[in-house]
Amino acid sequence: MTQILGERYRQKIKTPEELRDIIAYAARATRDHVHGVFDVVHPGTFHMMYAKSKADILIASITADIHISKGAYRPHVPQDLRALNLAAFEMIDYVVIDPNATPLENIHIIKPDLLAKGYEYTAKDCGENR
Repeated sequence: MTQILGERYRQKIKTPEELRDIIAYAARATRDHVHGVFDVVHPGTFHMMYAKSKADILIASITADIHISKGAYRPHVPQDLRALNLAAFEMIDYVVIDPNATPLENIHIIKPDLLAKGYEYTAKDCGENR
């Protein structure tokens, strides 16, 4: 049963290039993008619900394991499982595992209309994801 459910959500996990091609057909849709480690999902899900309320398509990108340096034994959850966890959220349309140190390259590929960052970030922090 778990495997069947996993497959249901795994189809939402895409590469940035796949997303670029998919959303090109949704030219009139508003696209929003959230990015983070999402190692432990917490009430930040309200941030994602708000982001989805502002757009037709919500893309969540996660920081790859190799770039997480928040502390010893991090991440707690491996990137593939973190991606699948986010894909299971109804409000998230697509998930990207970002192999880059910052989300900037994928933002240039995906070209979202909006970029939703938490209140703890300022404009100068947009390149930081650790």
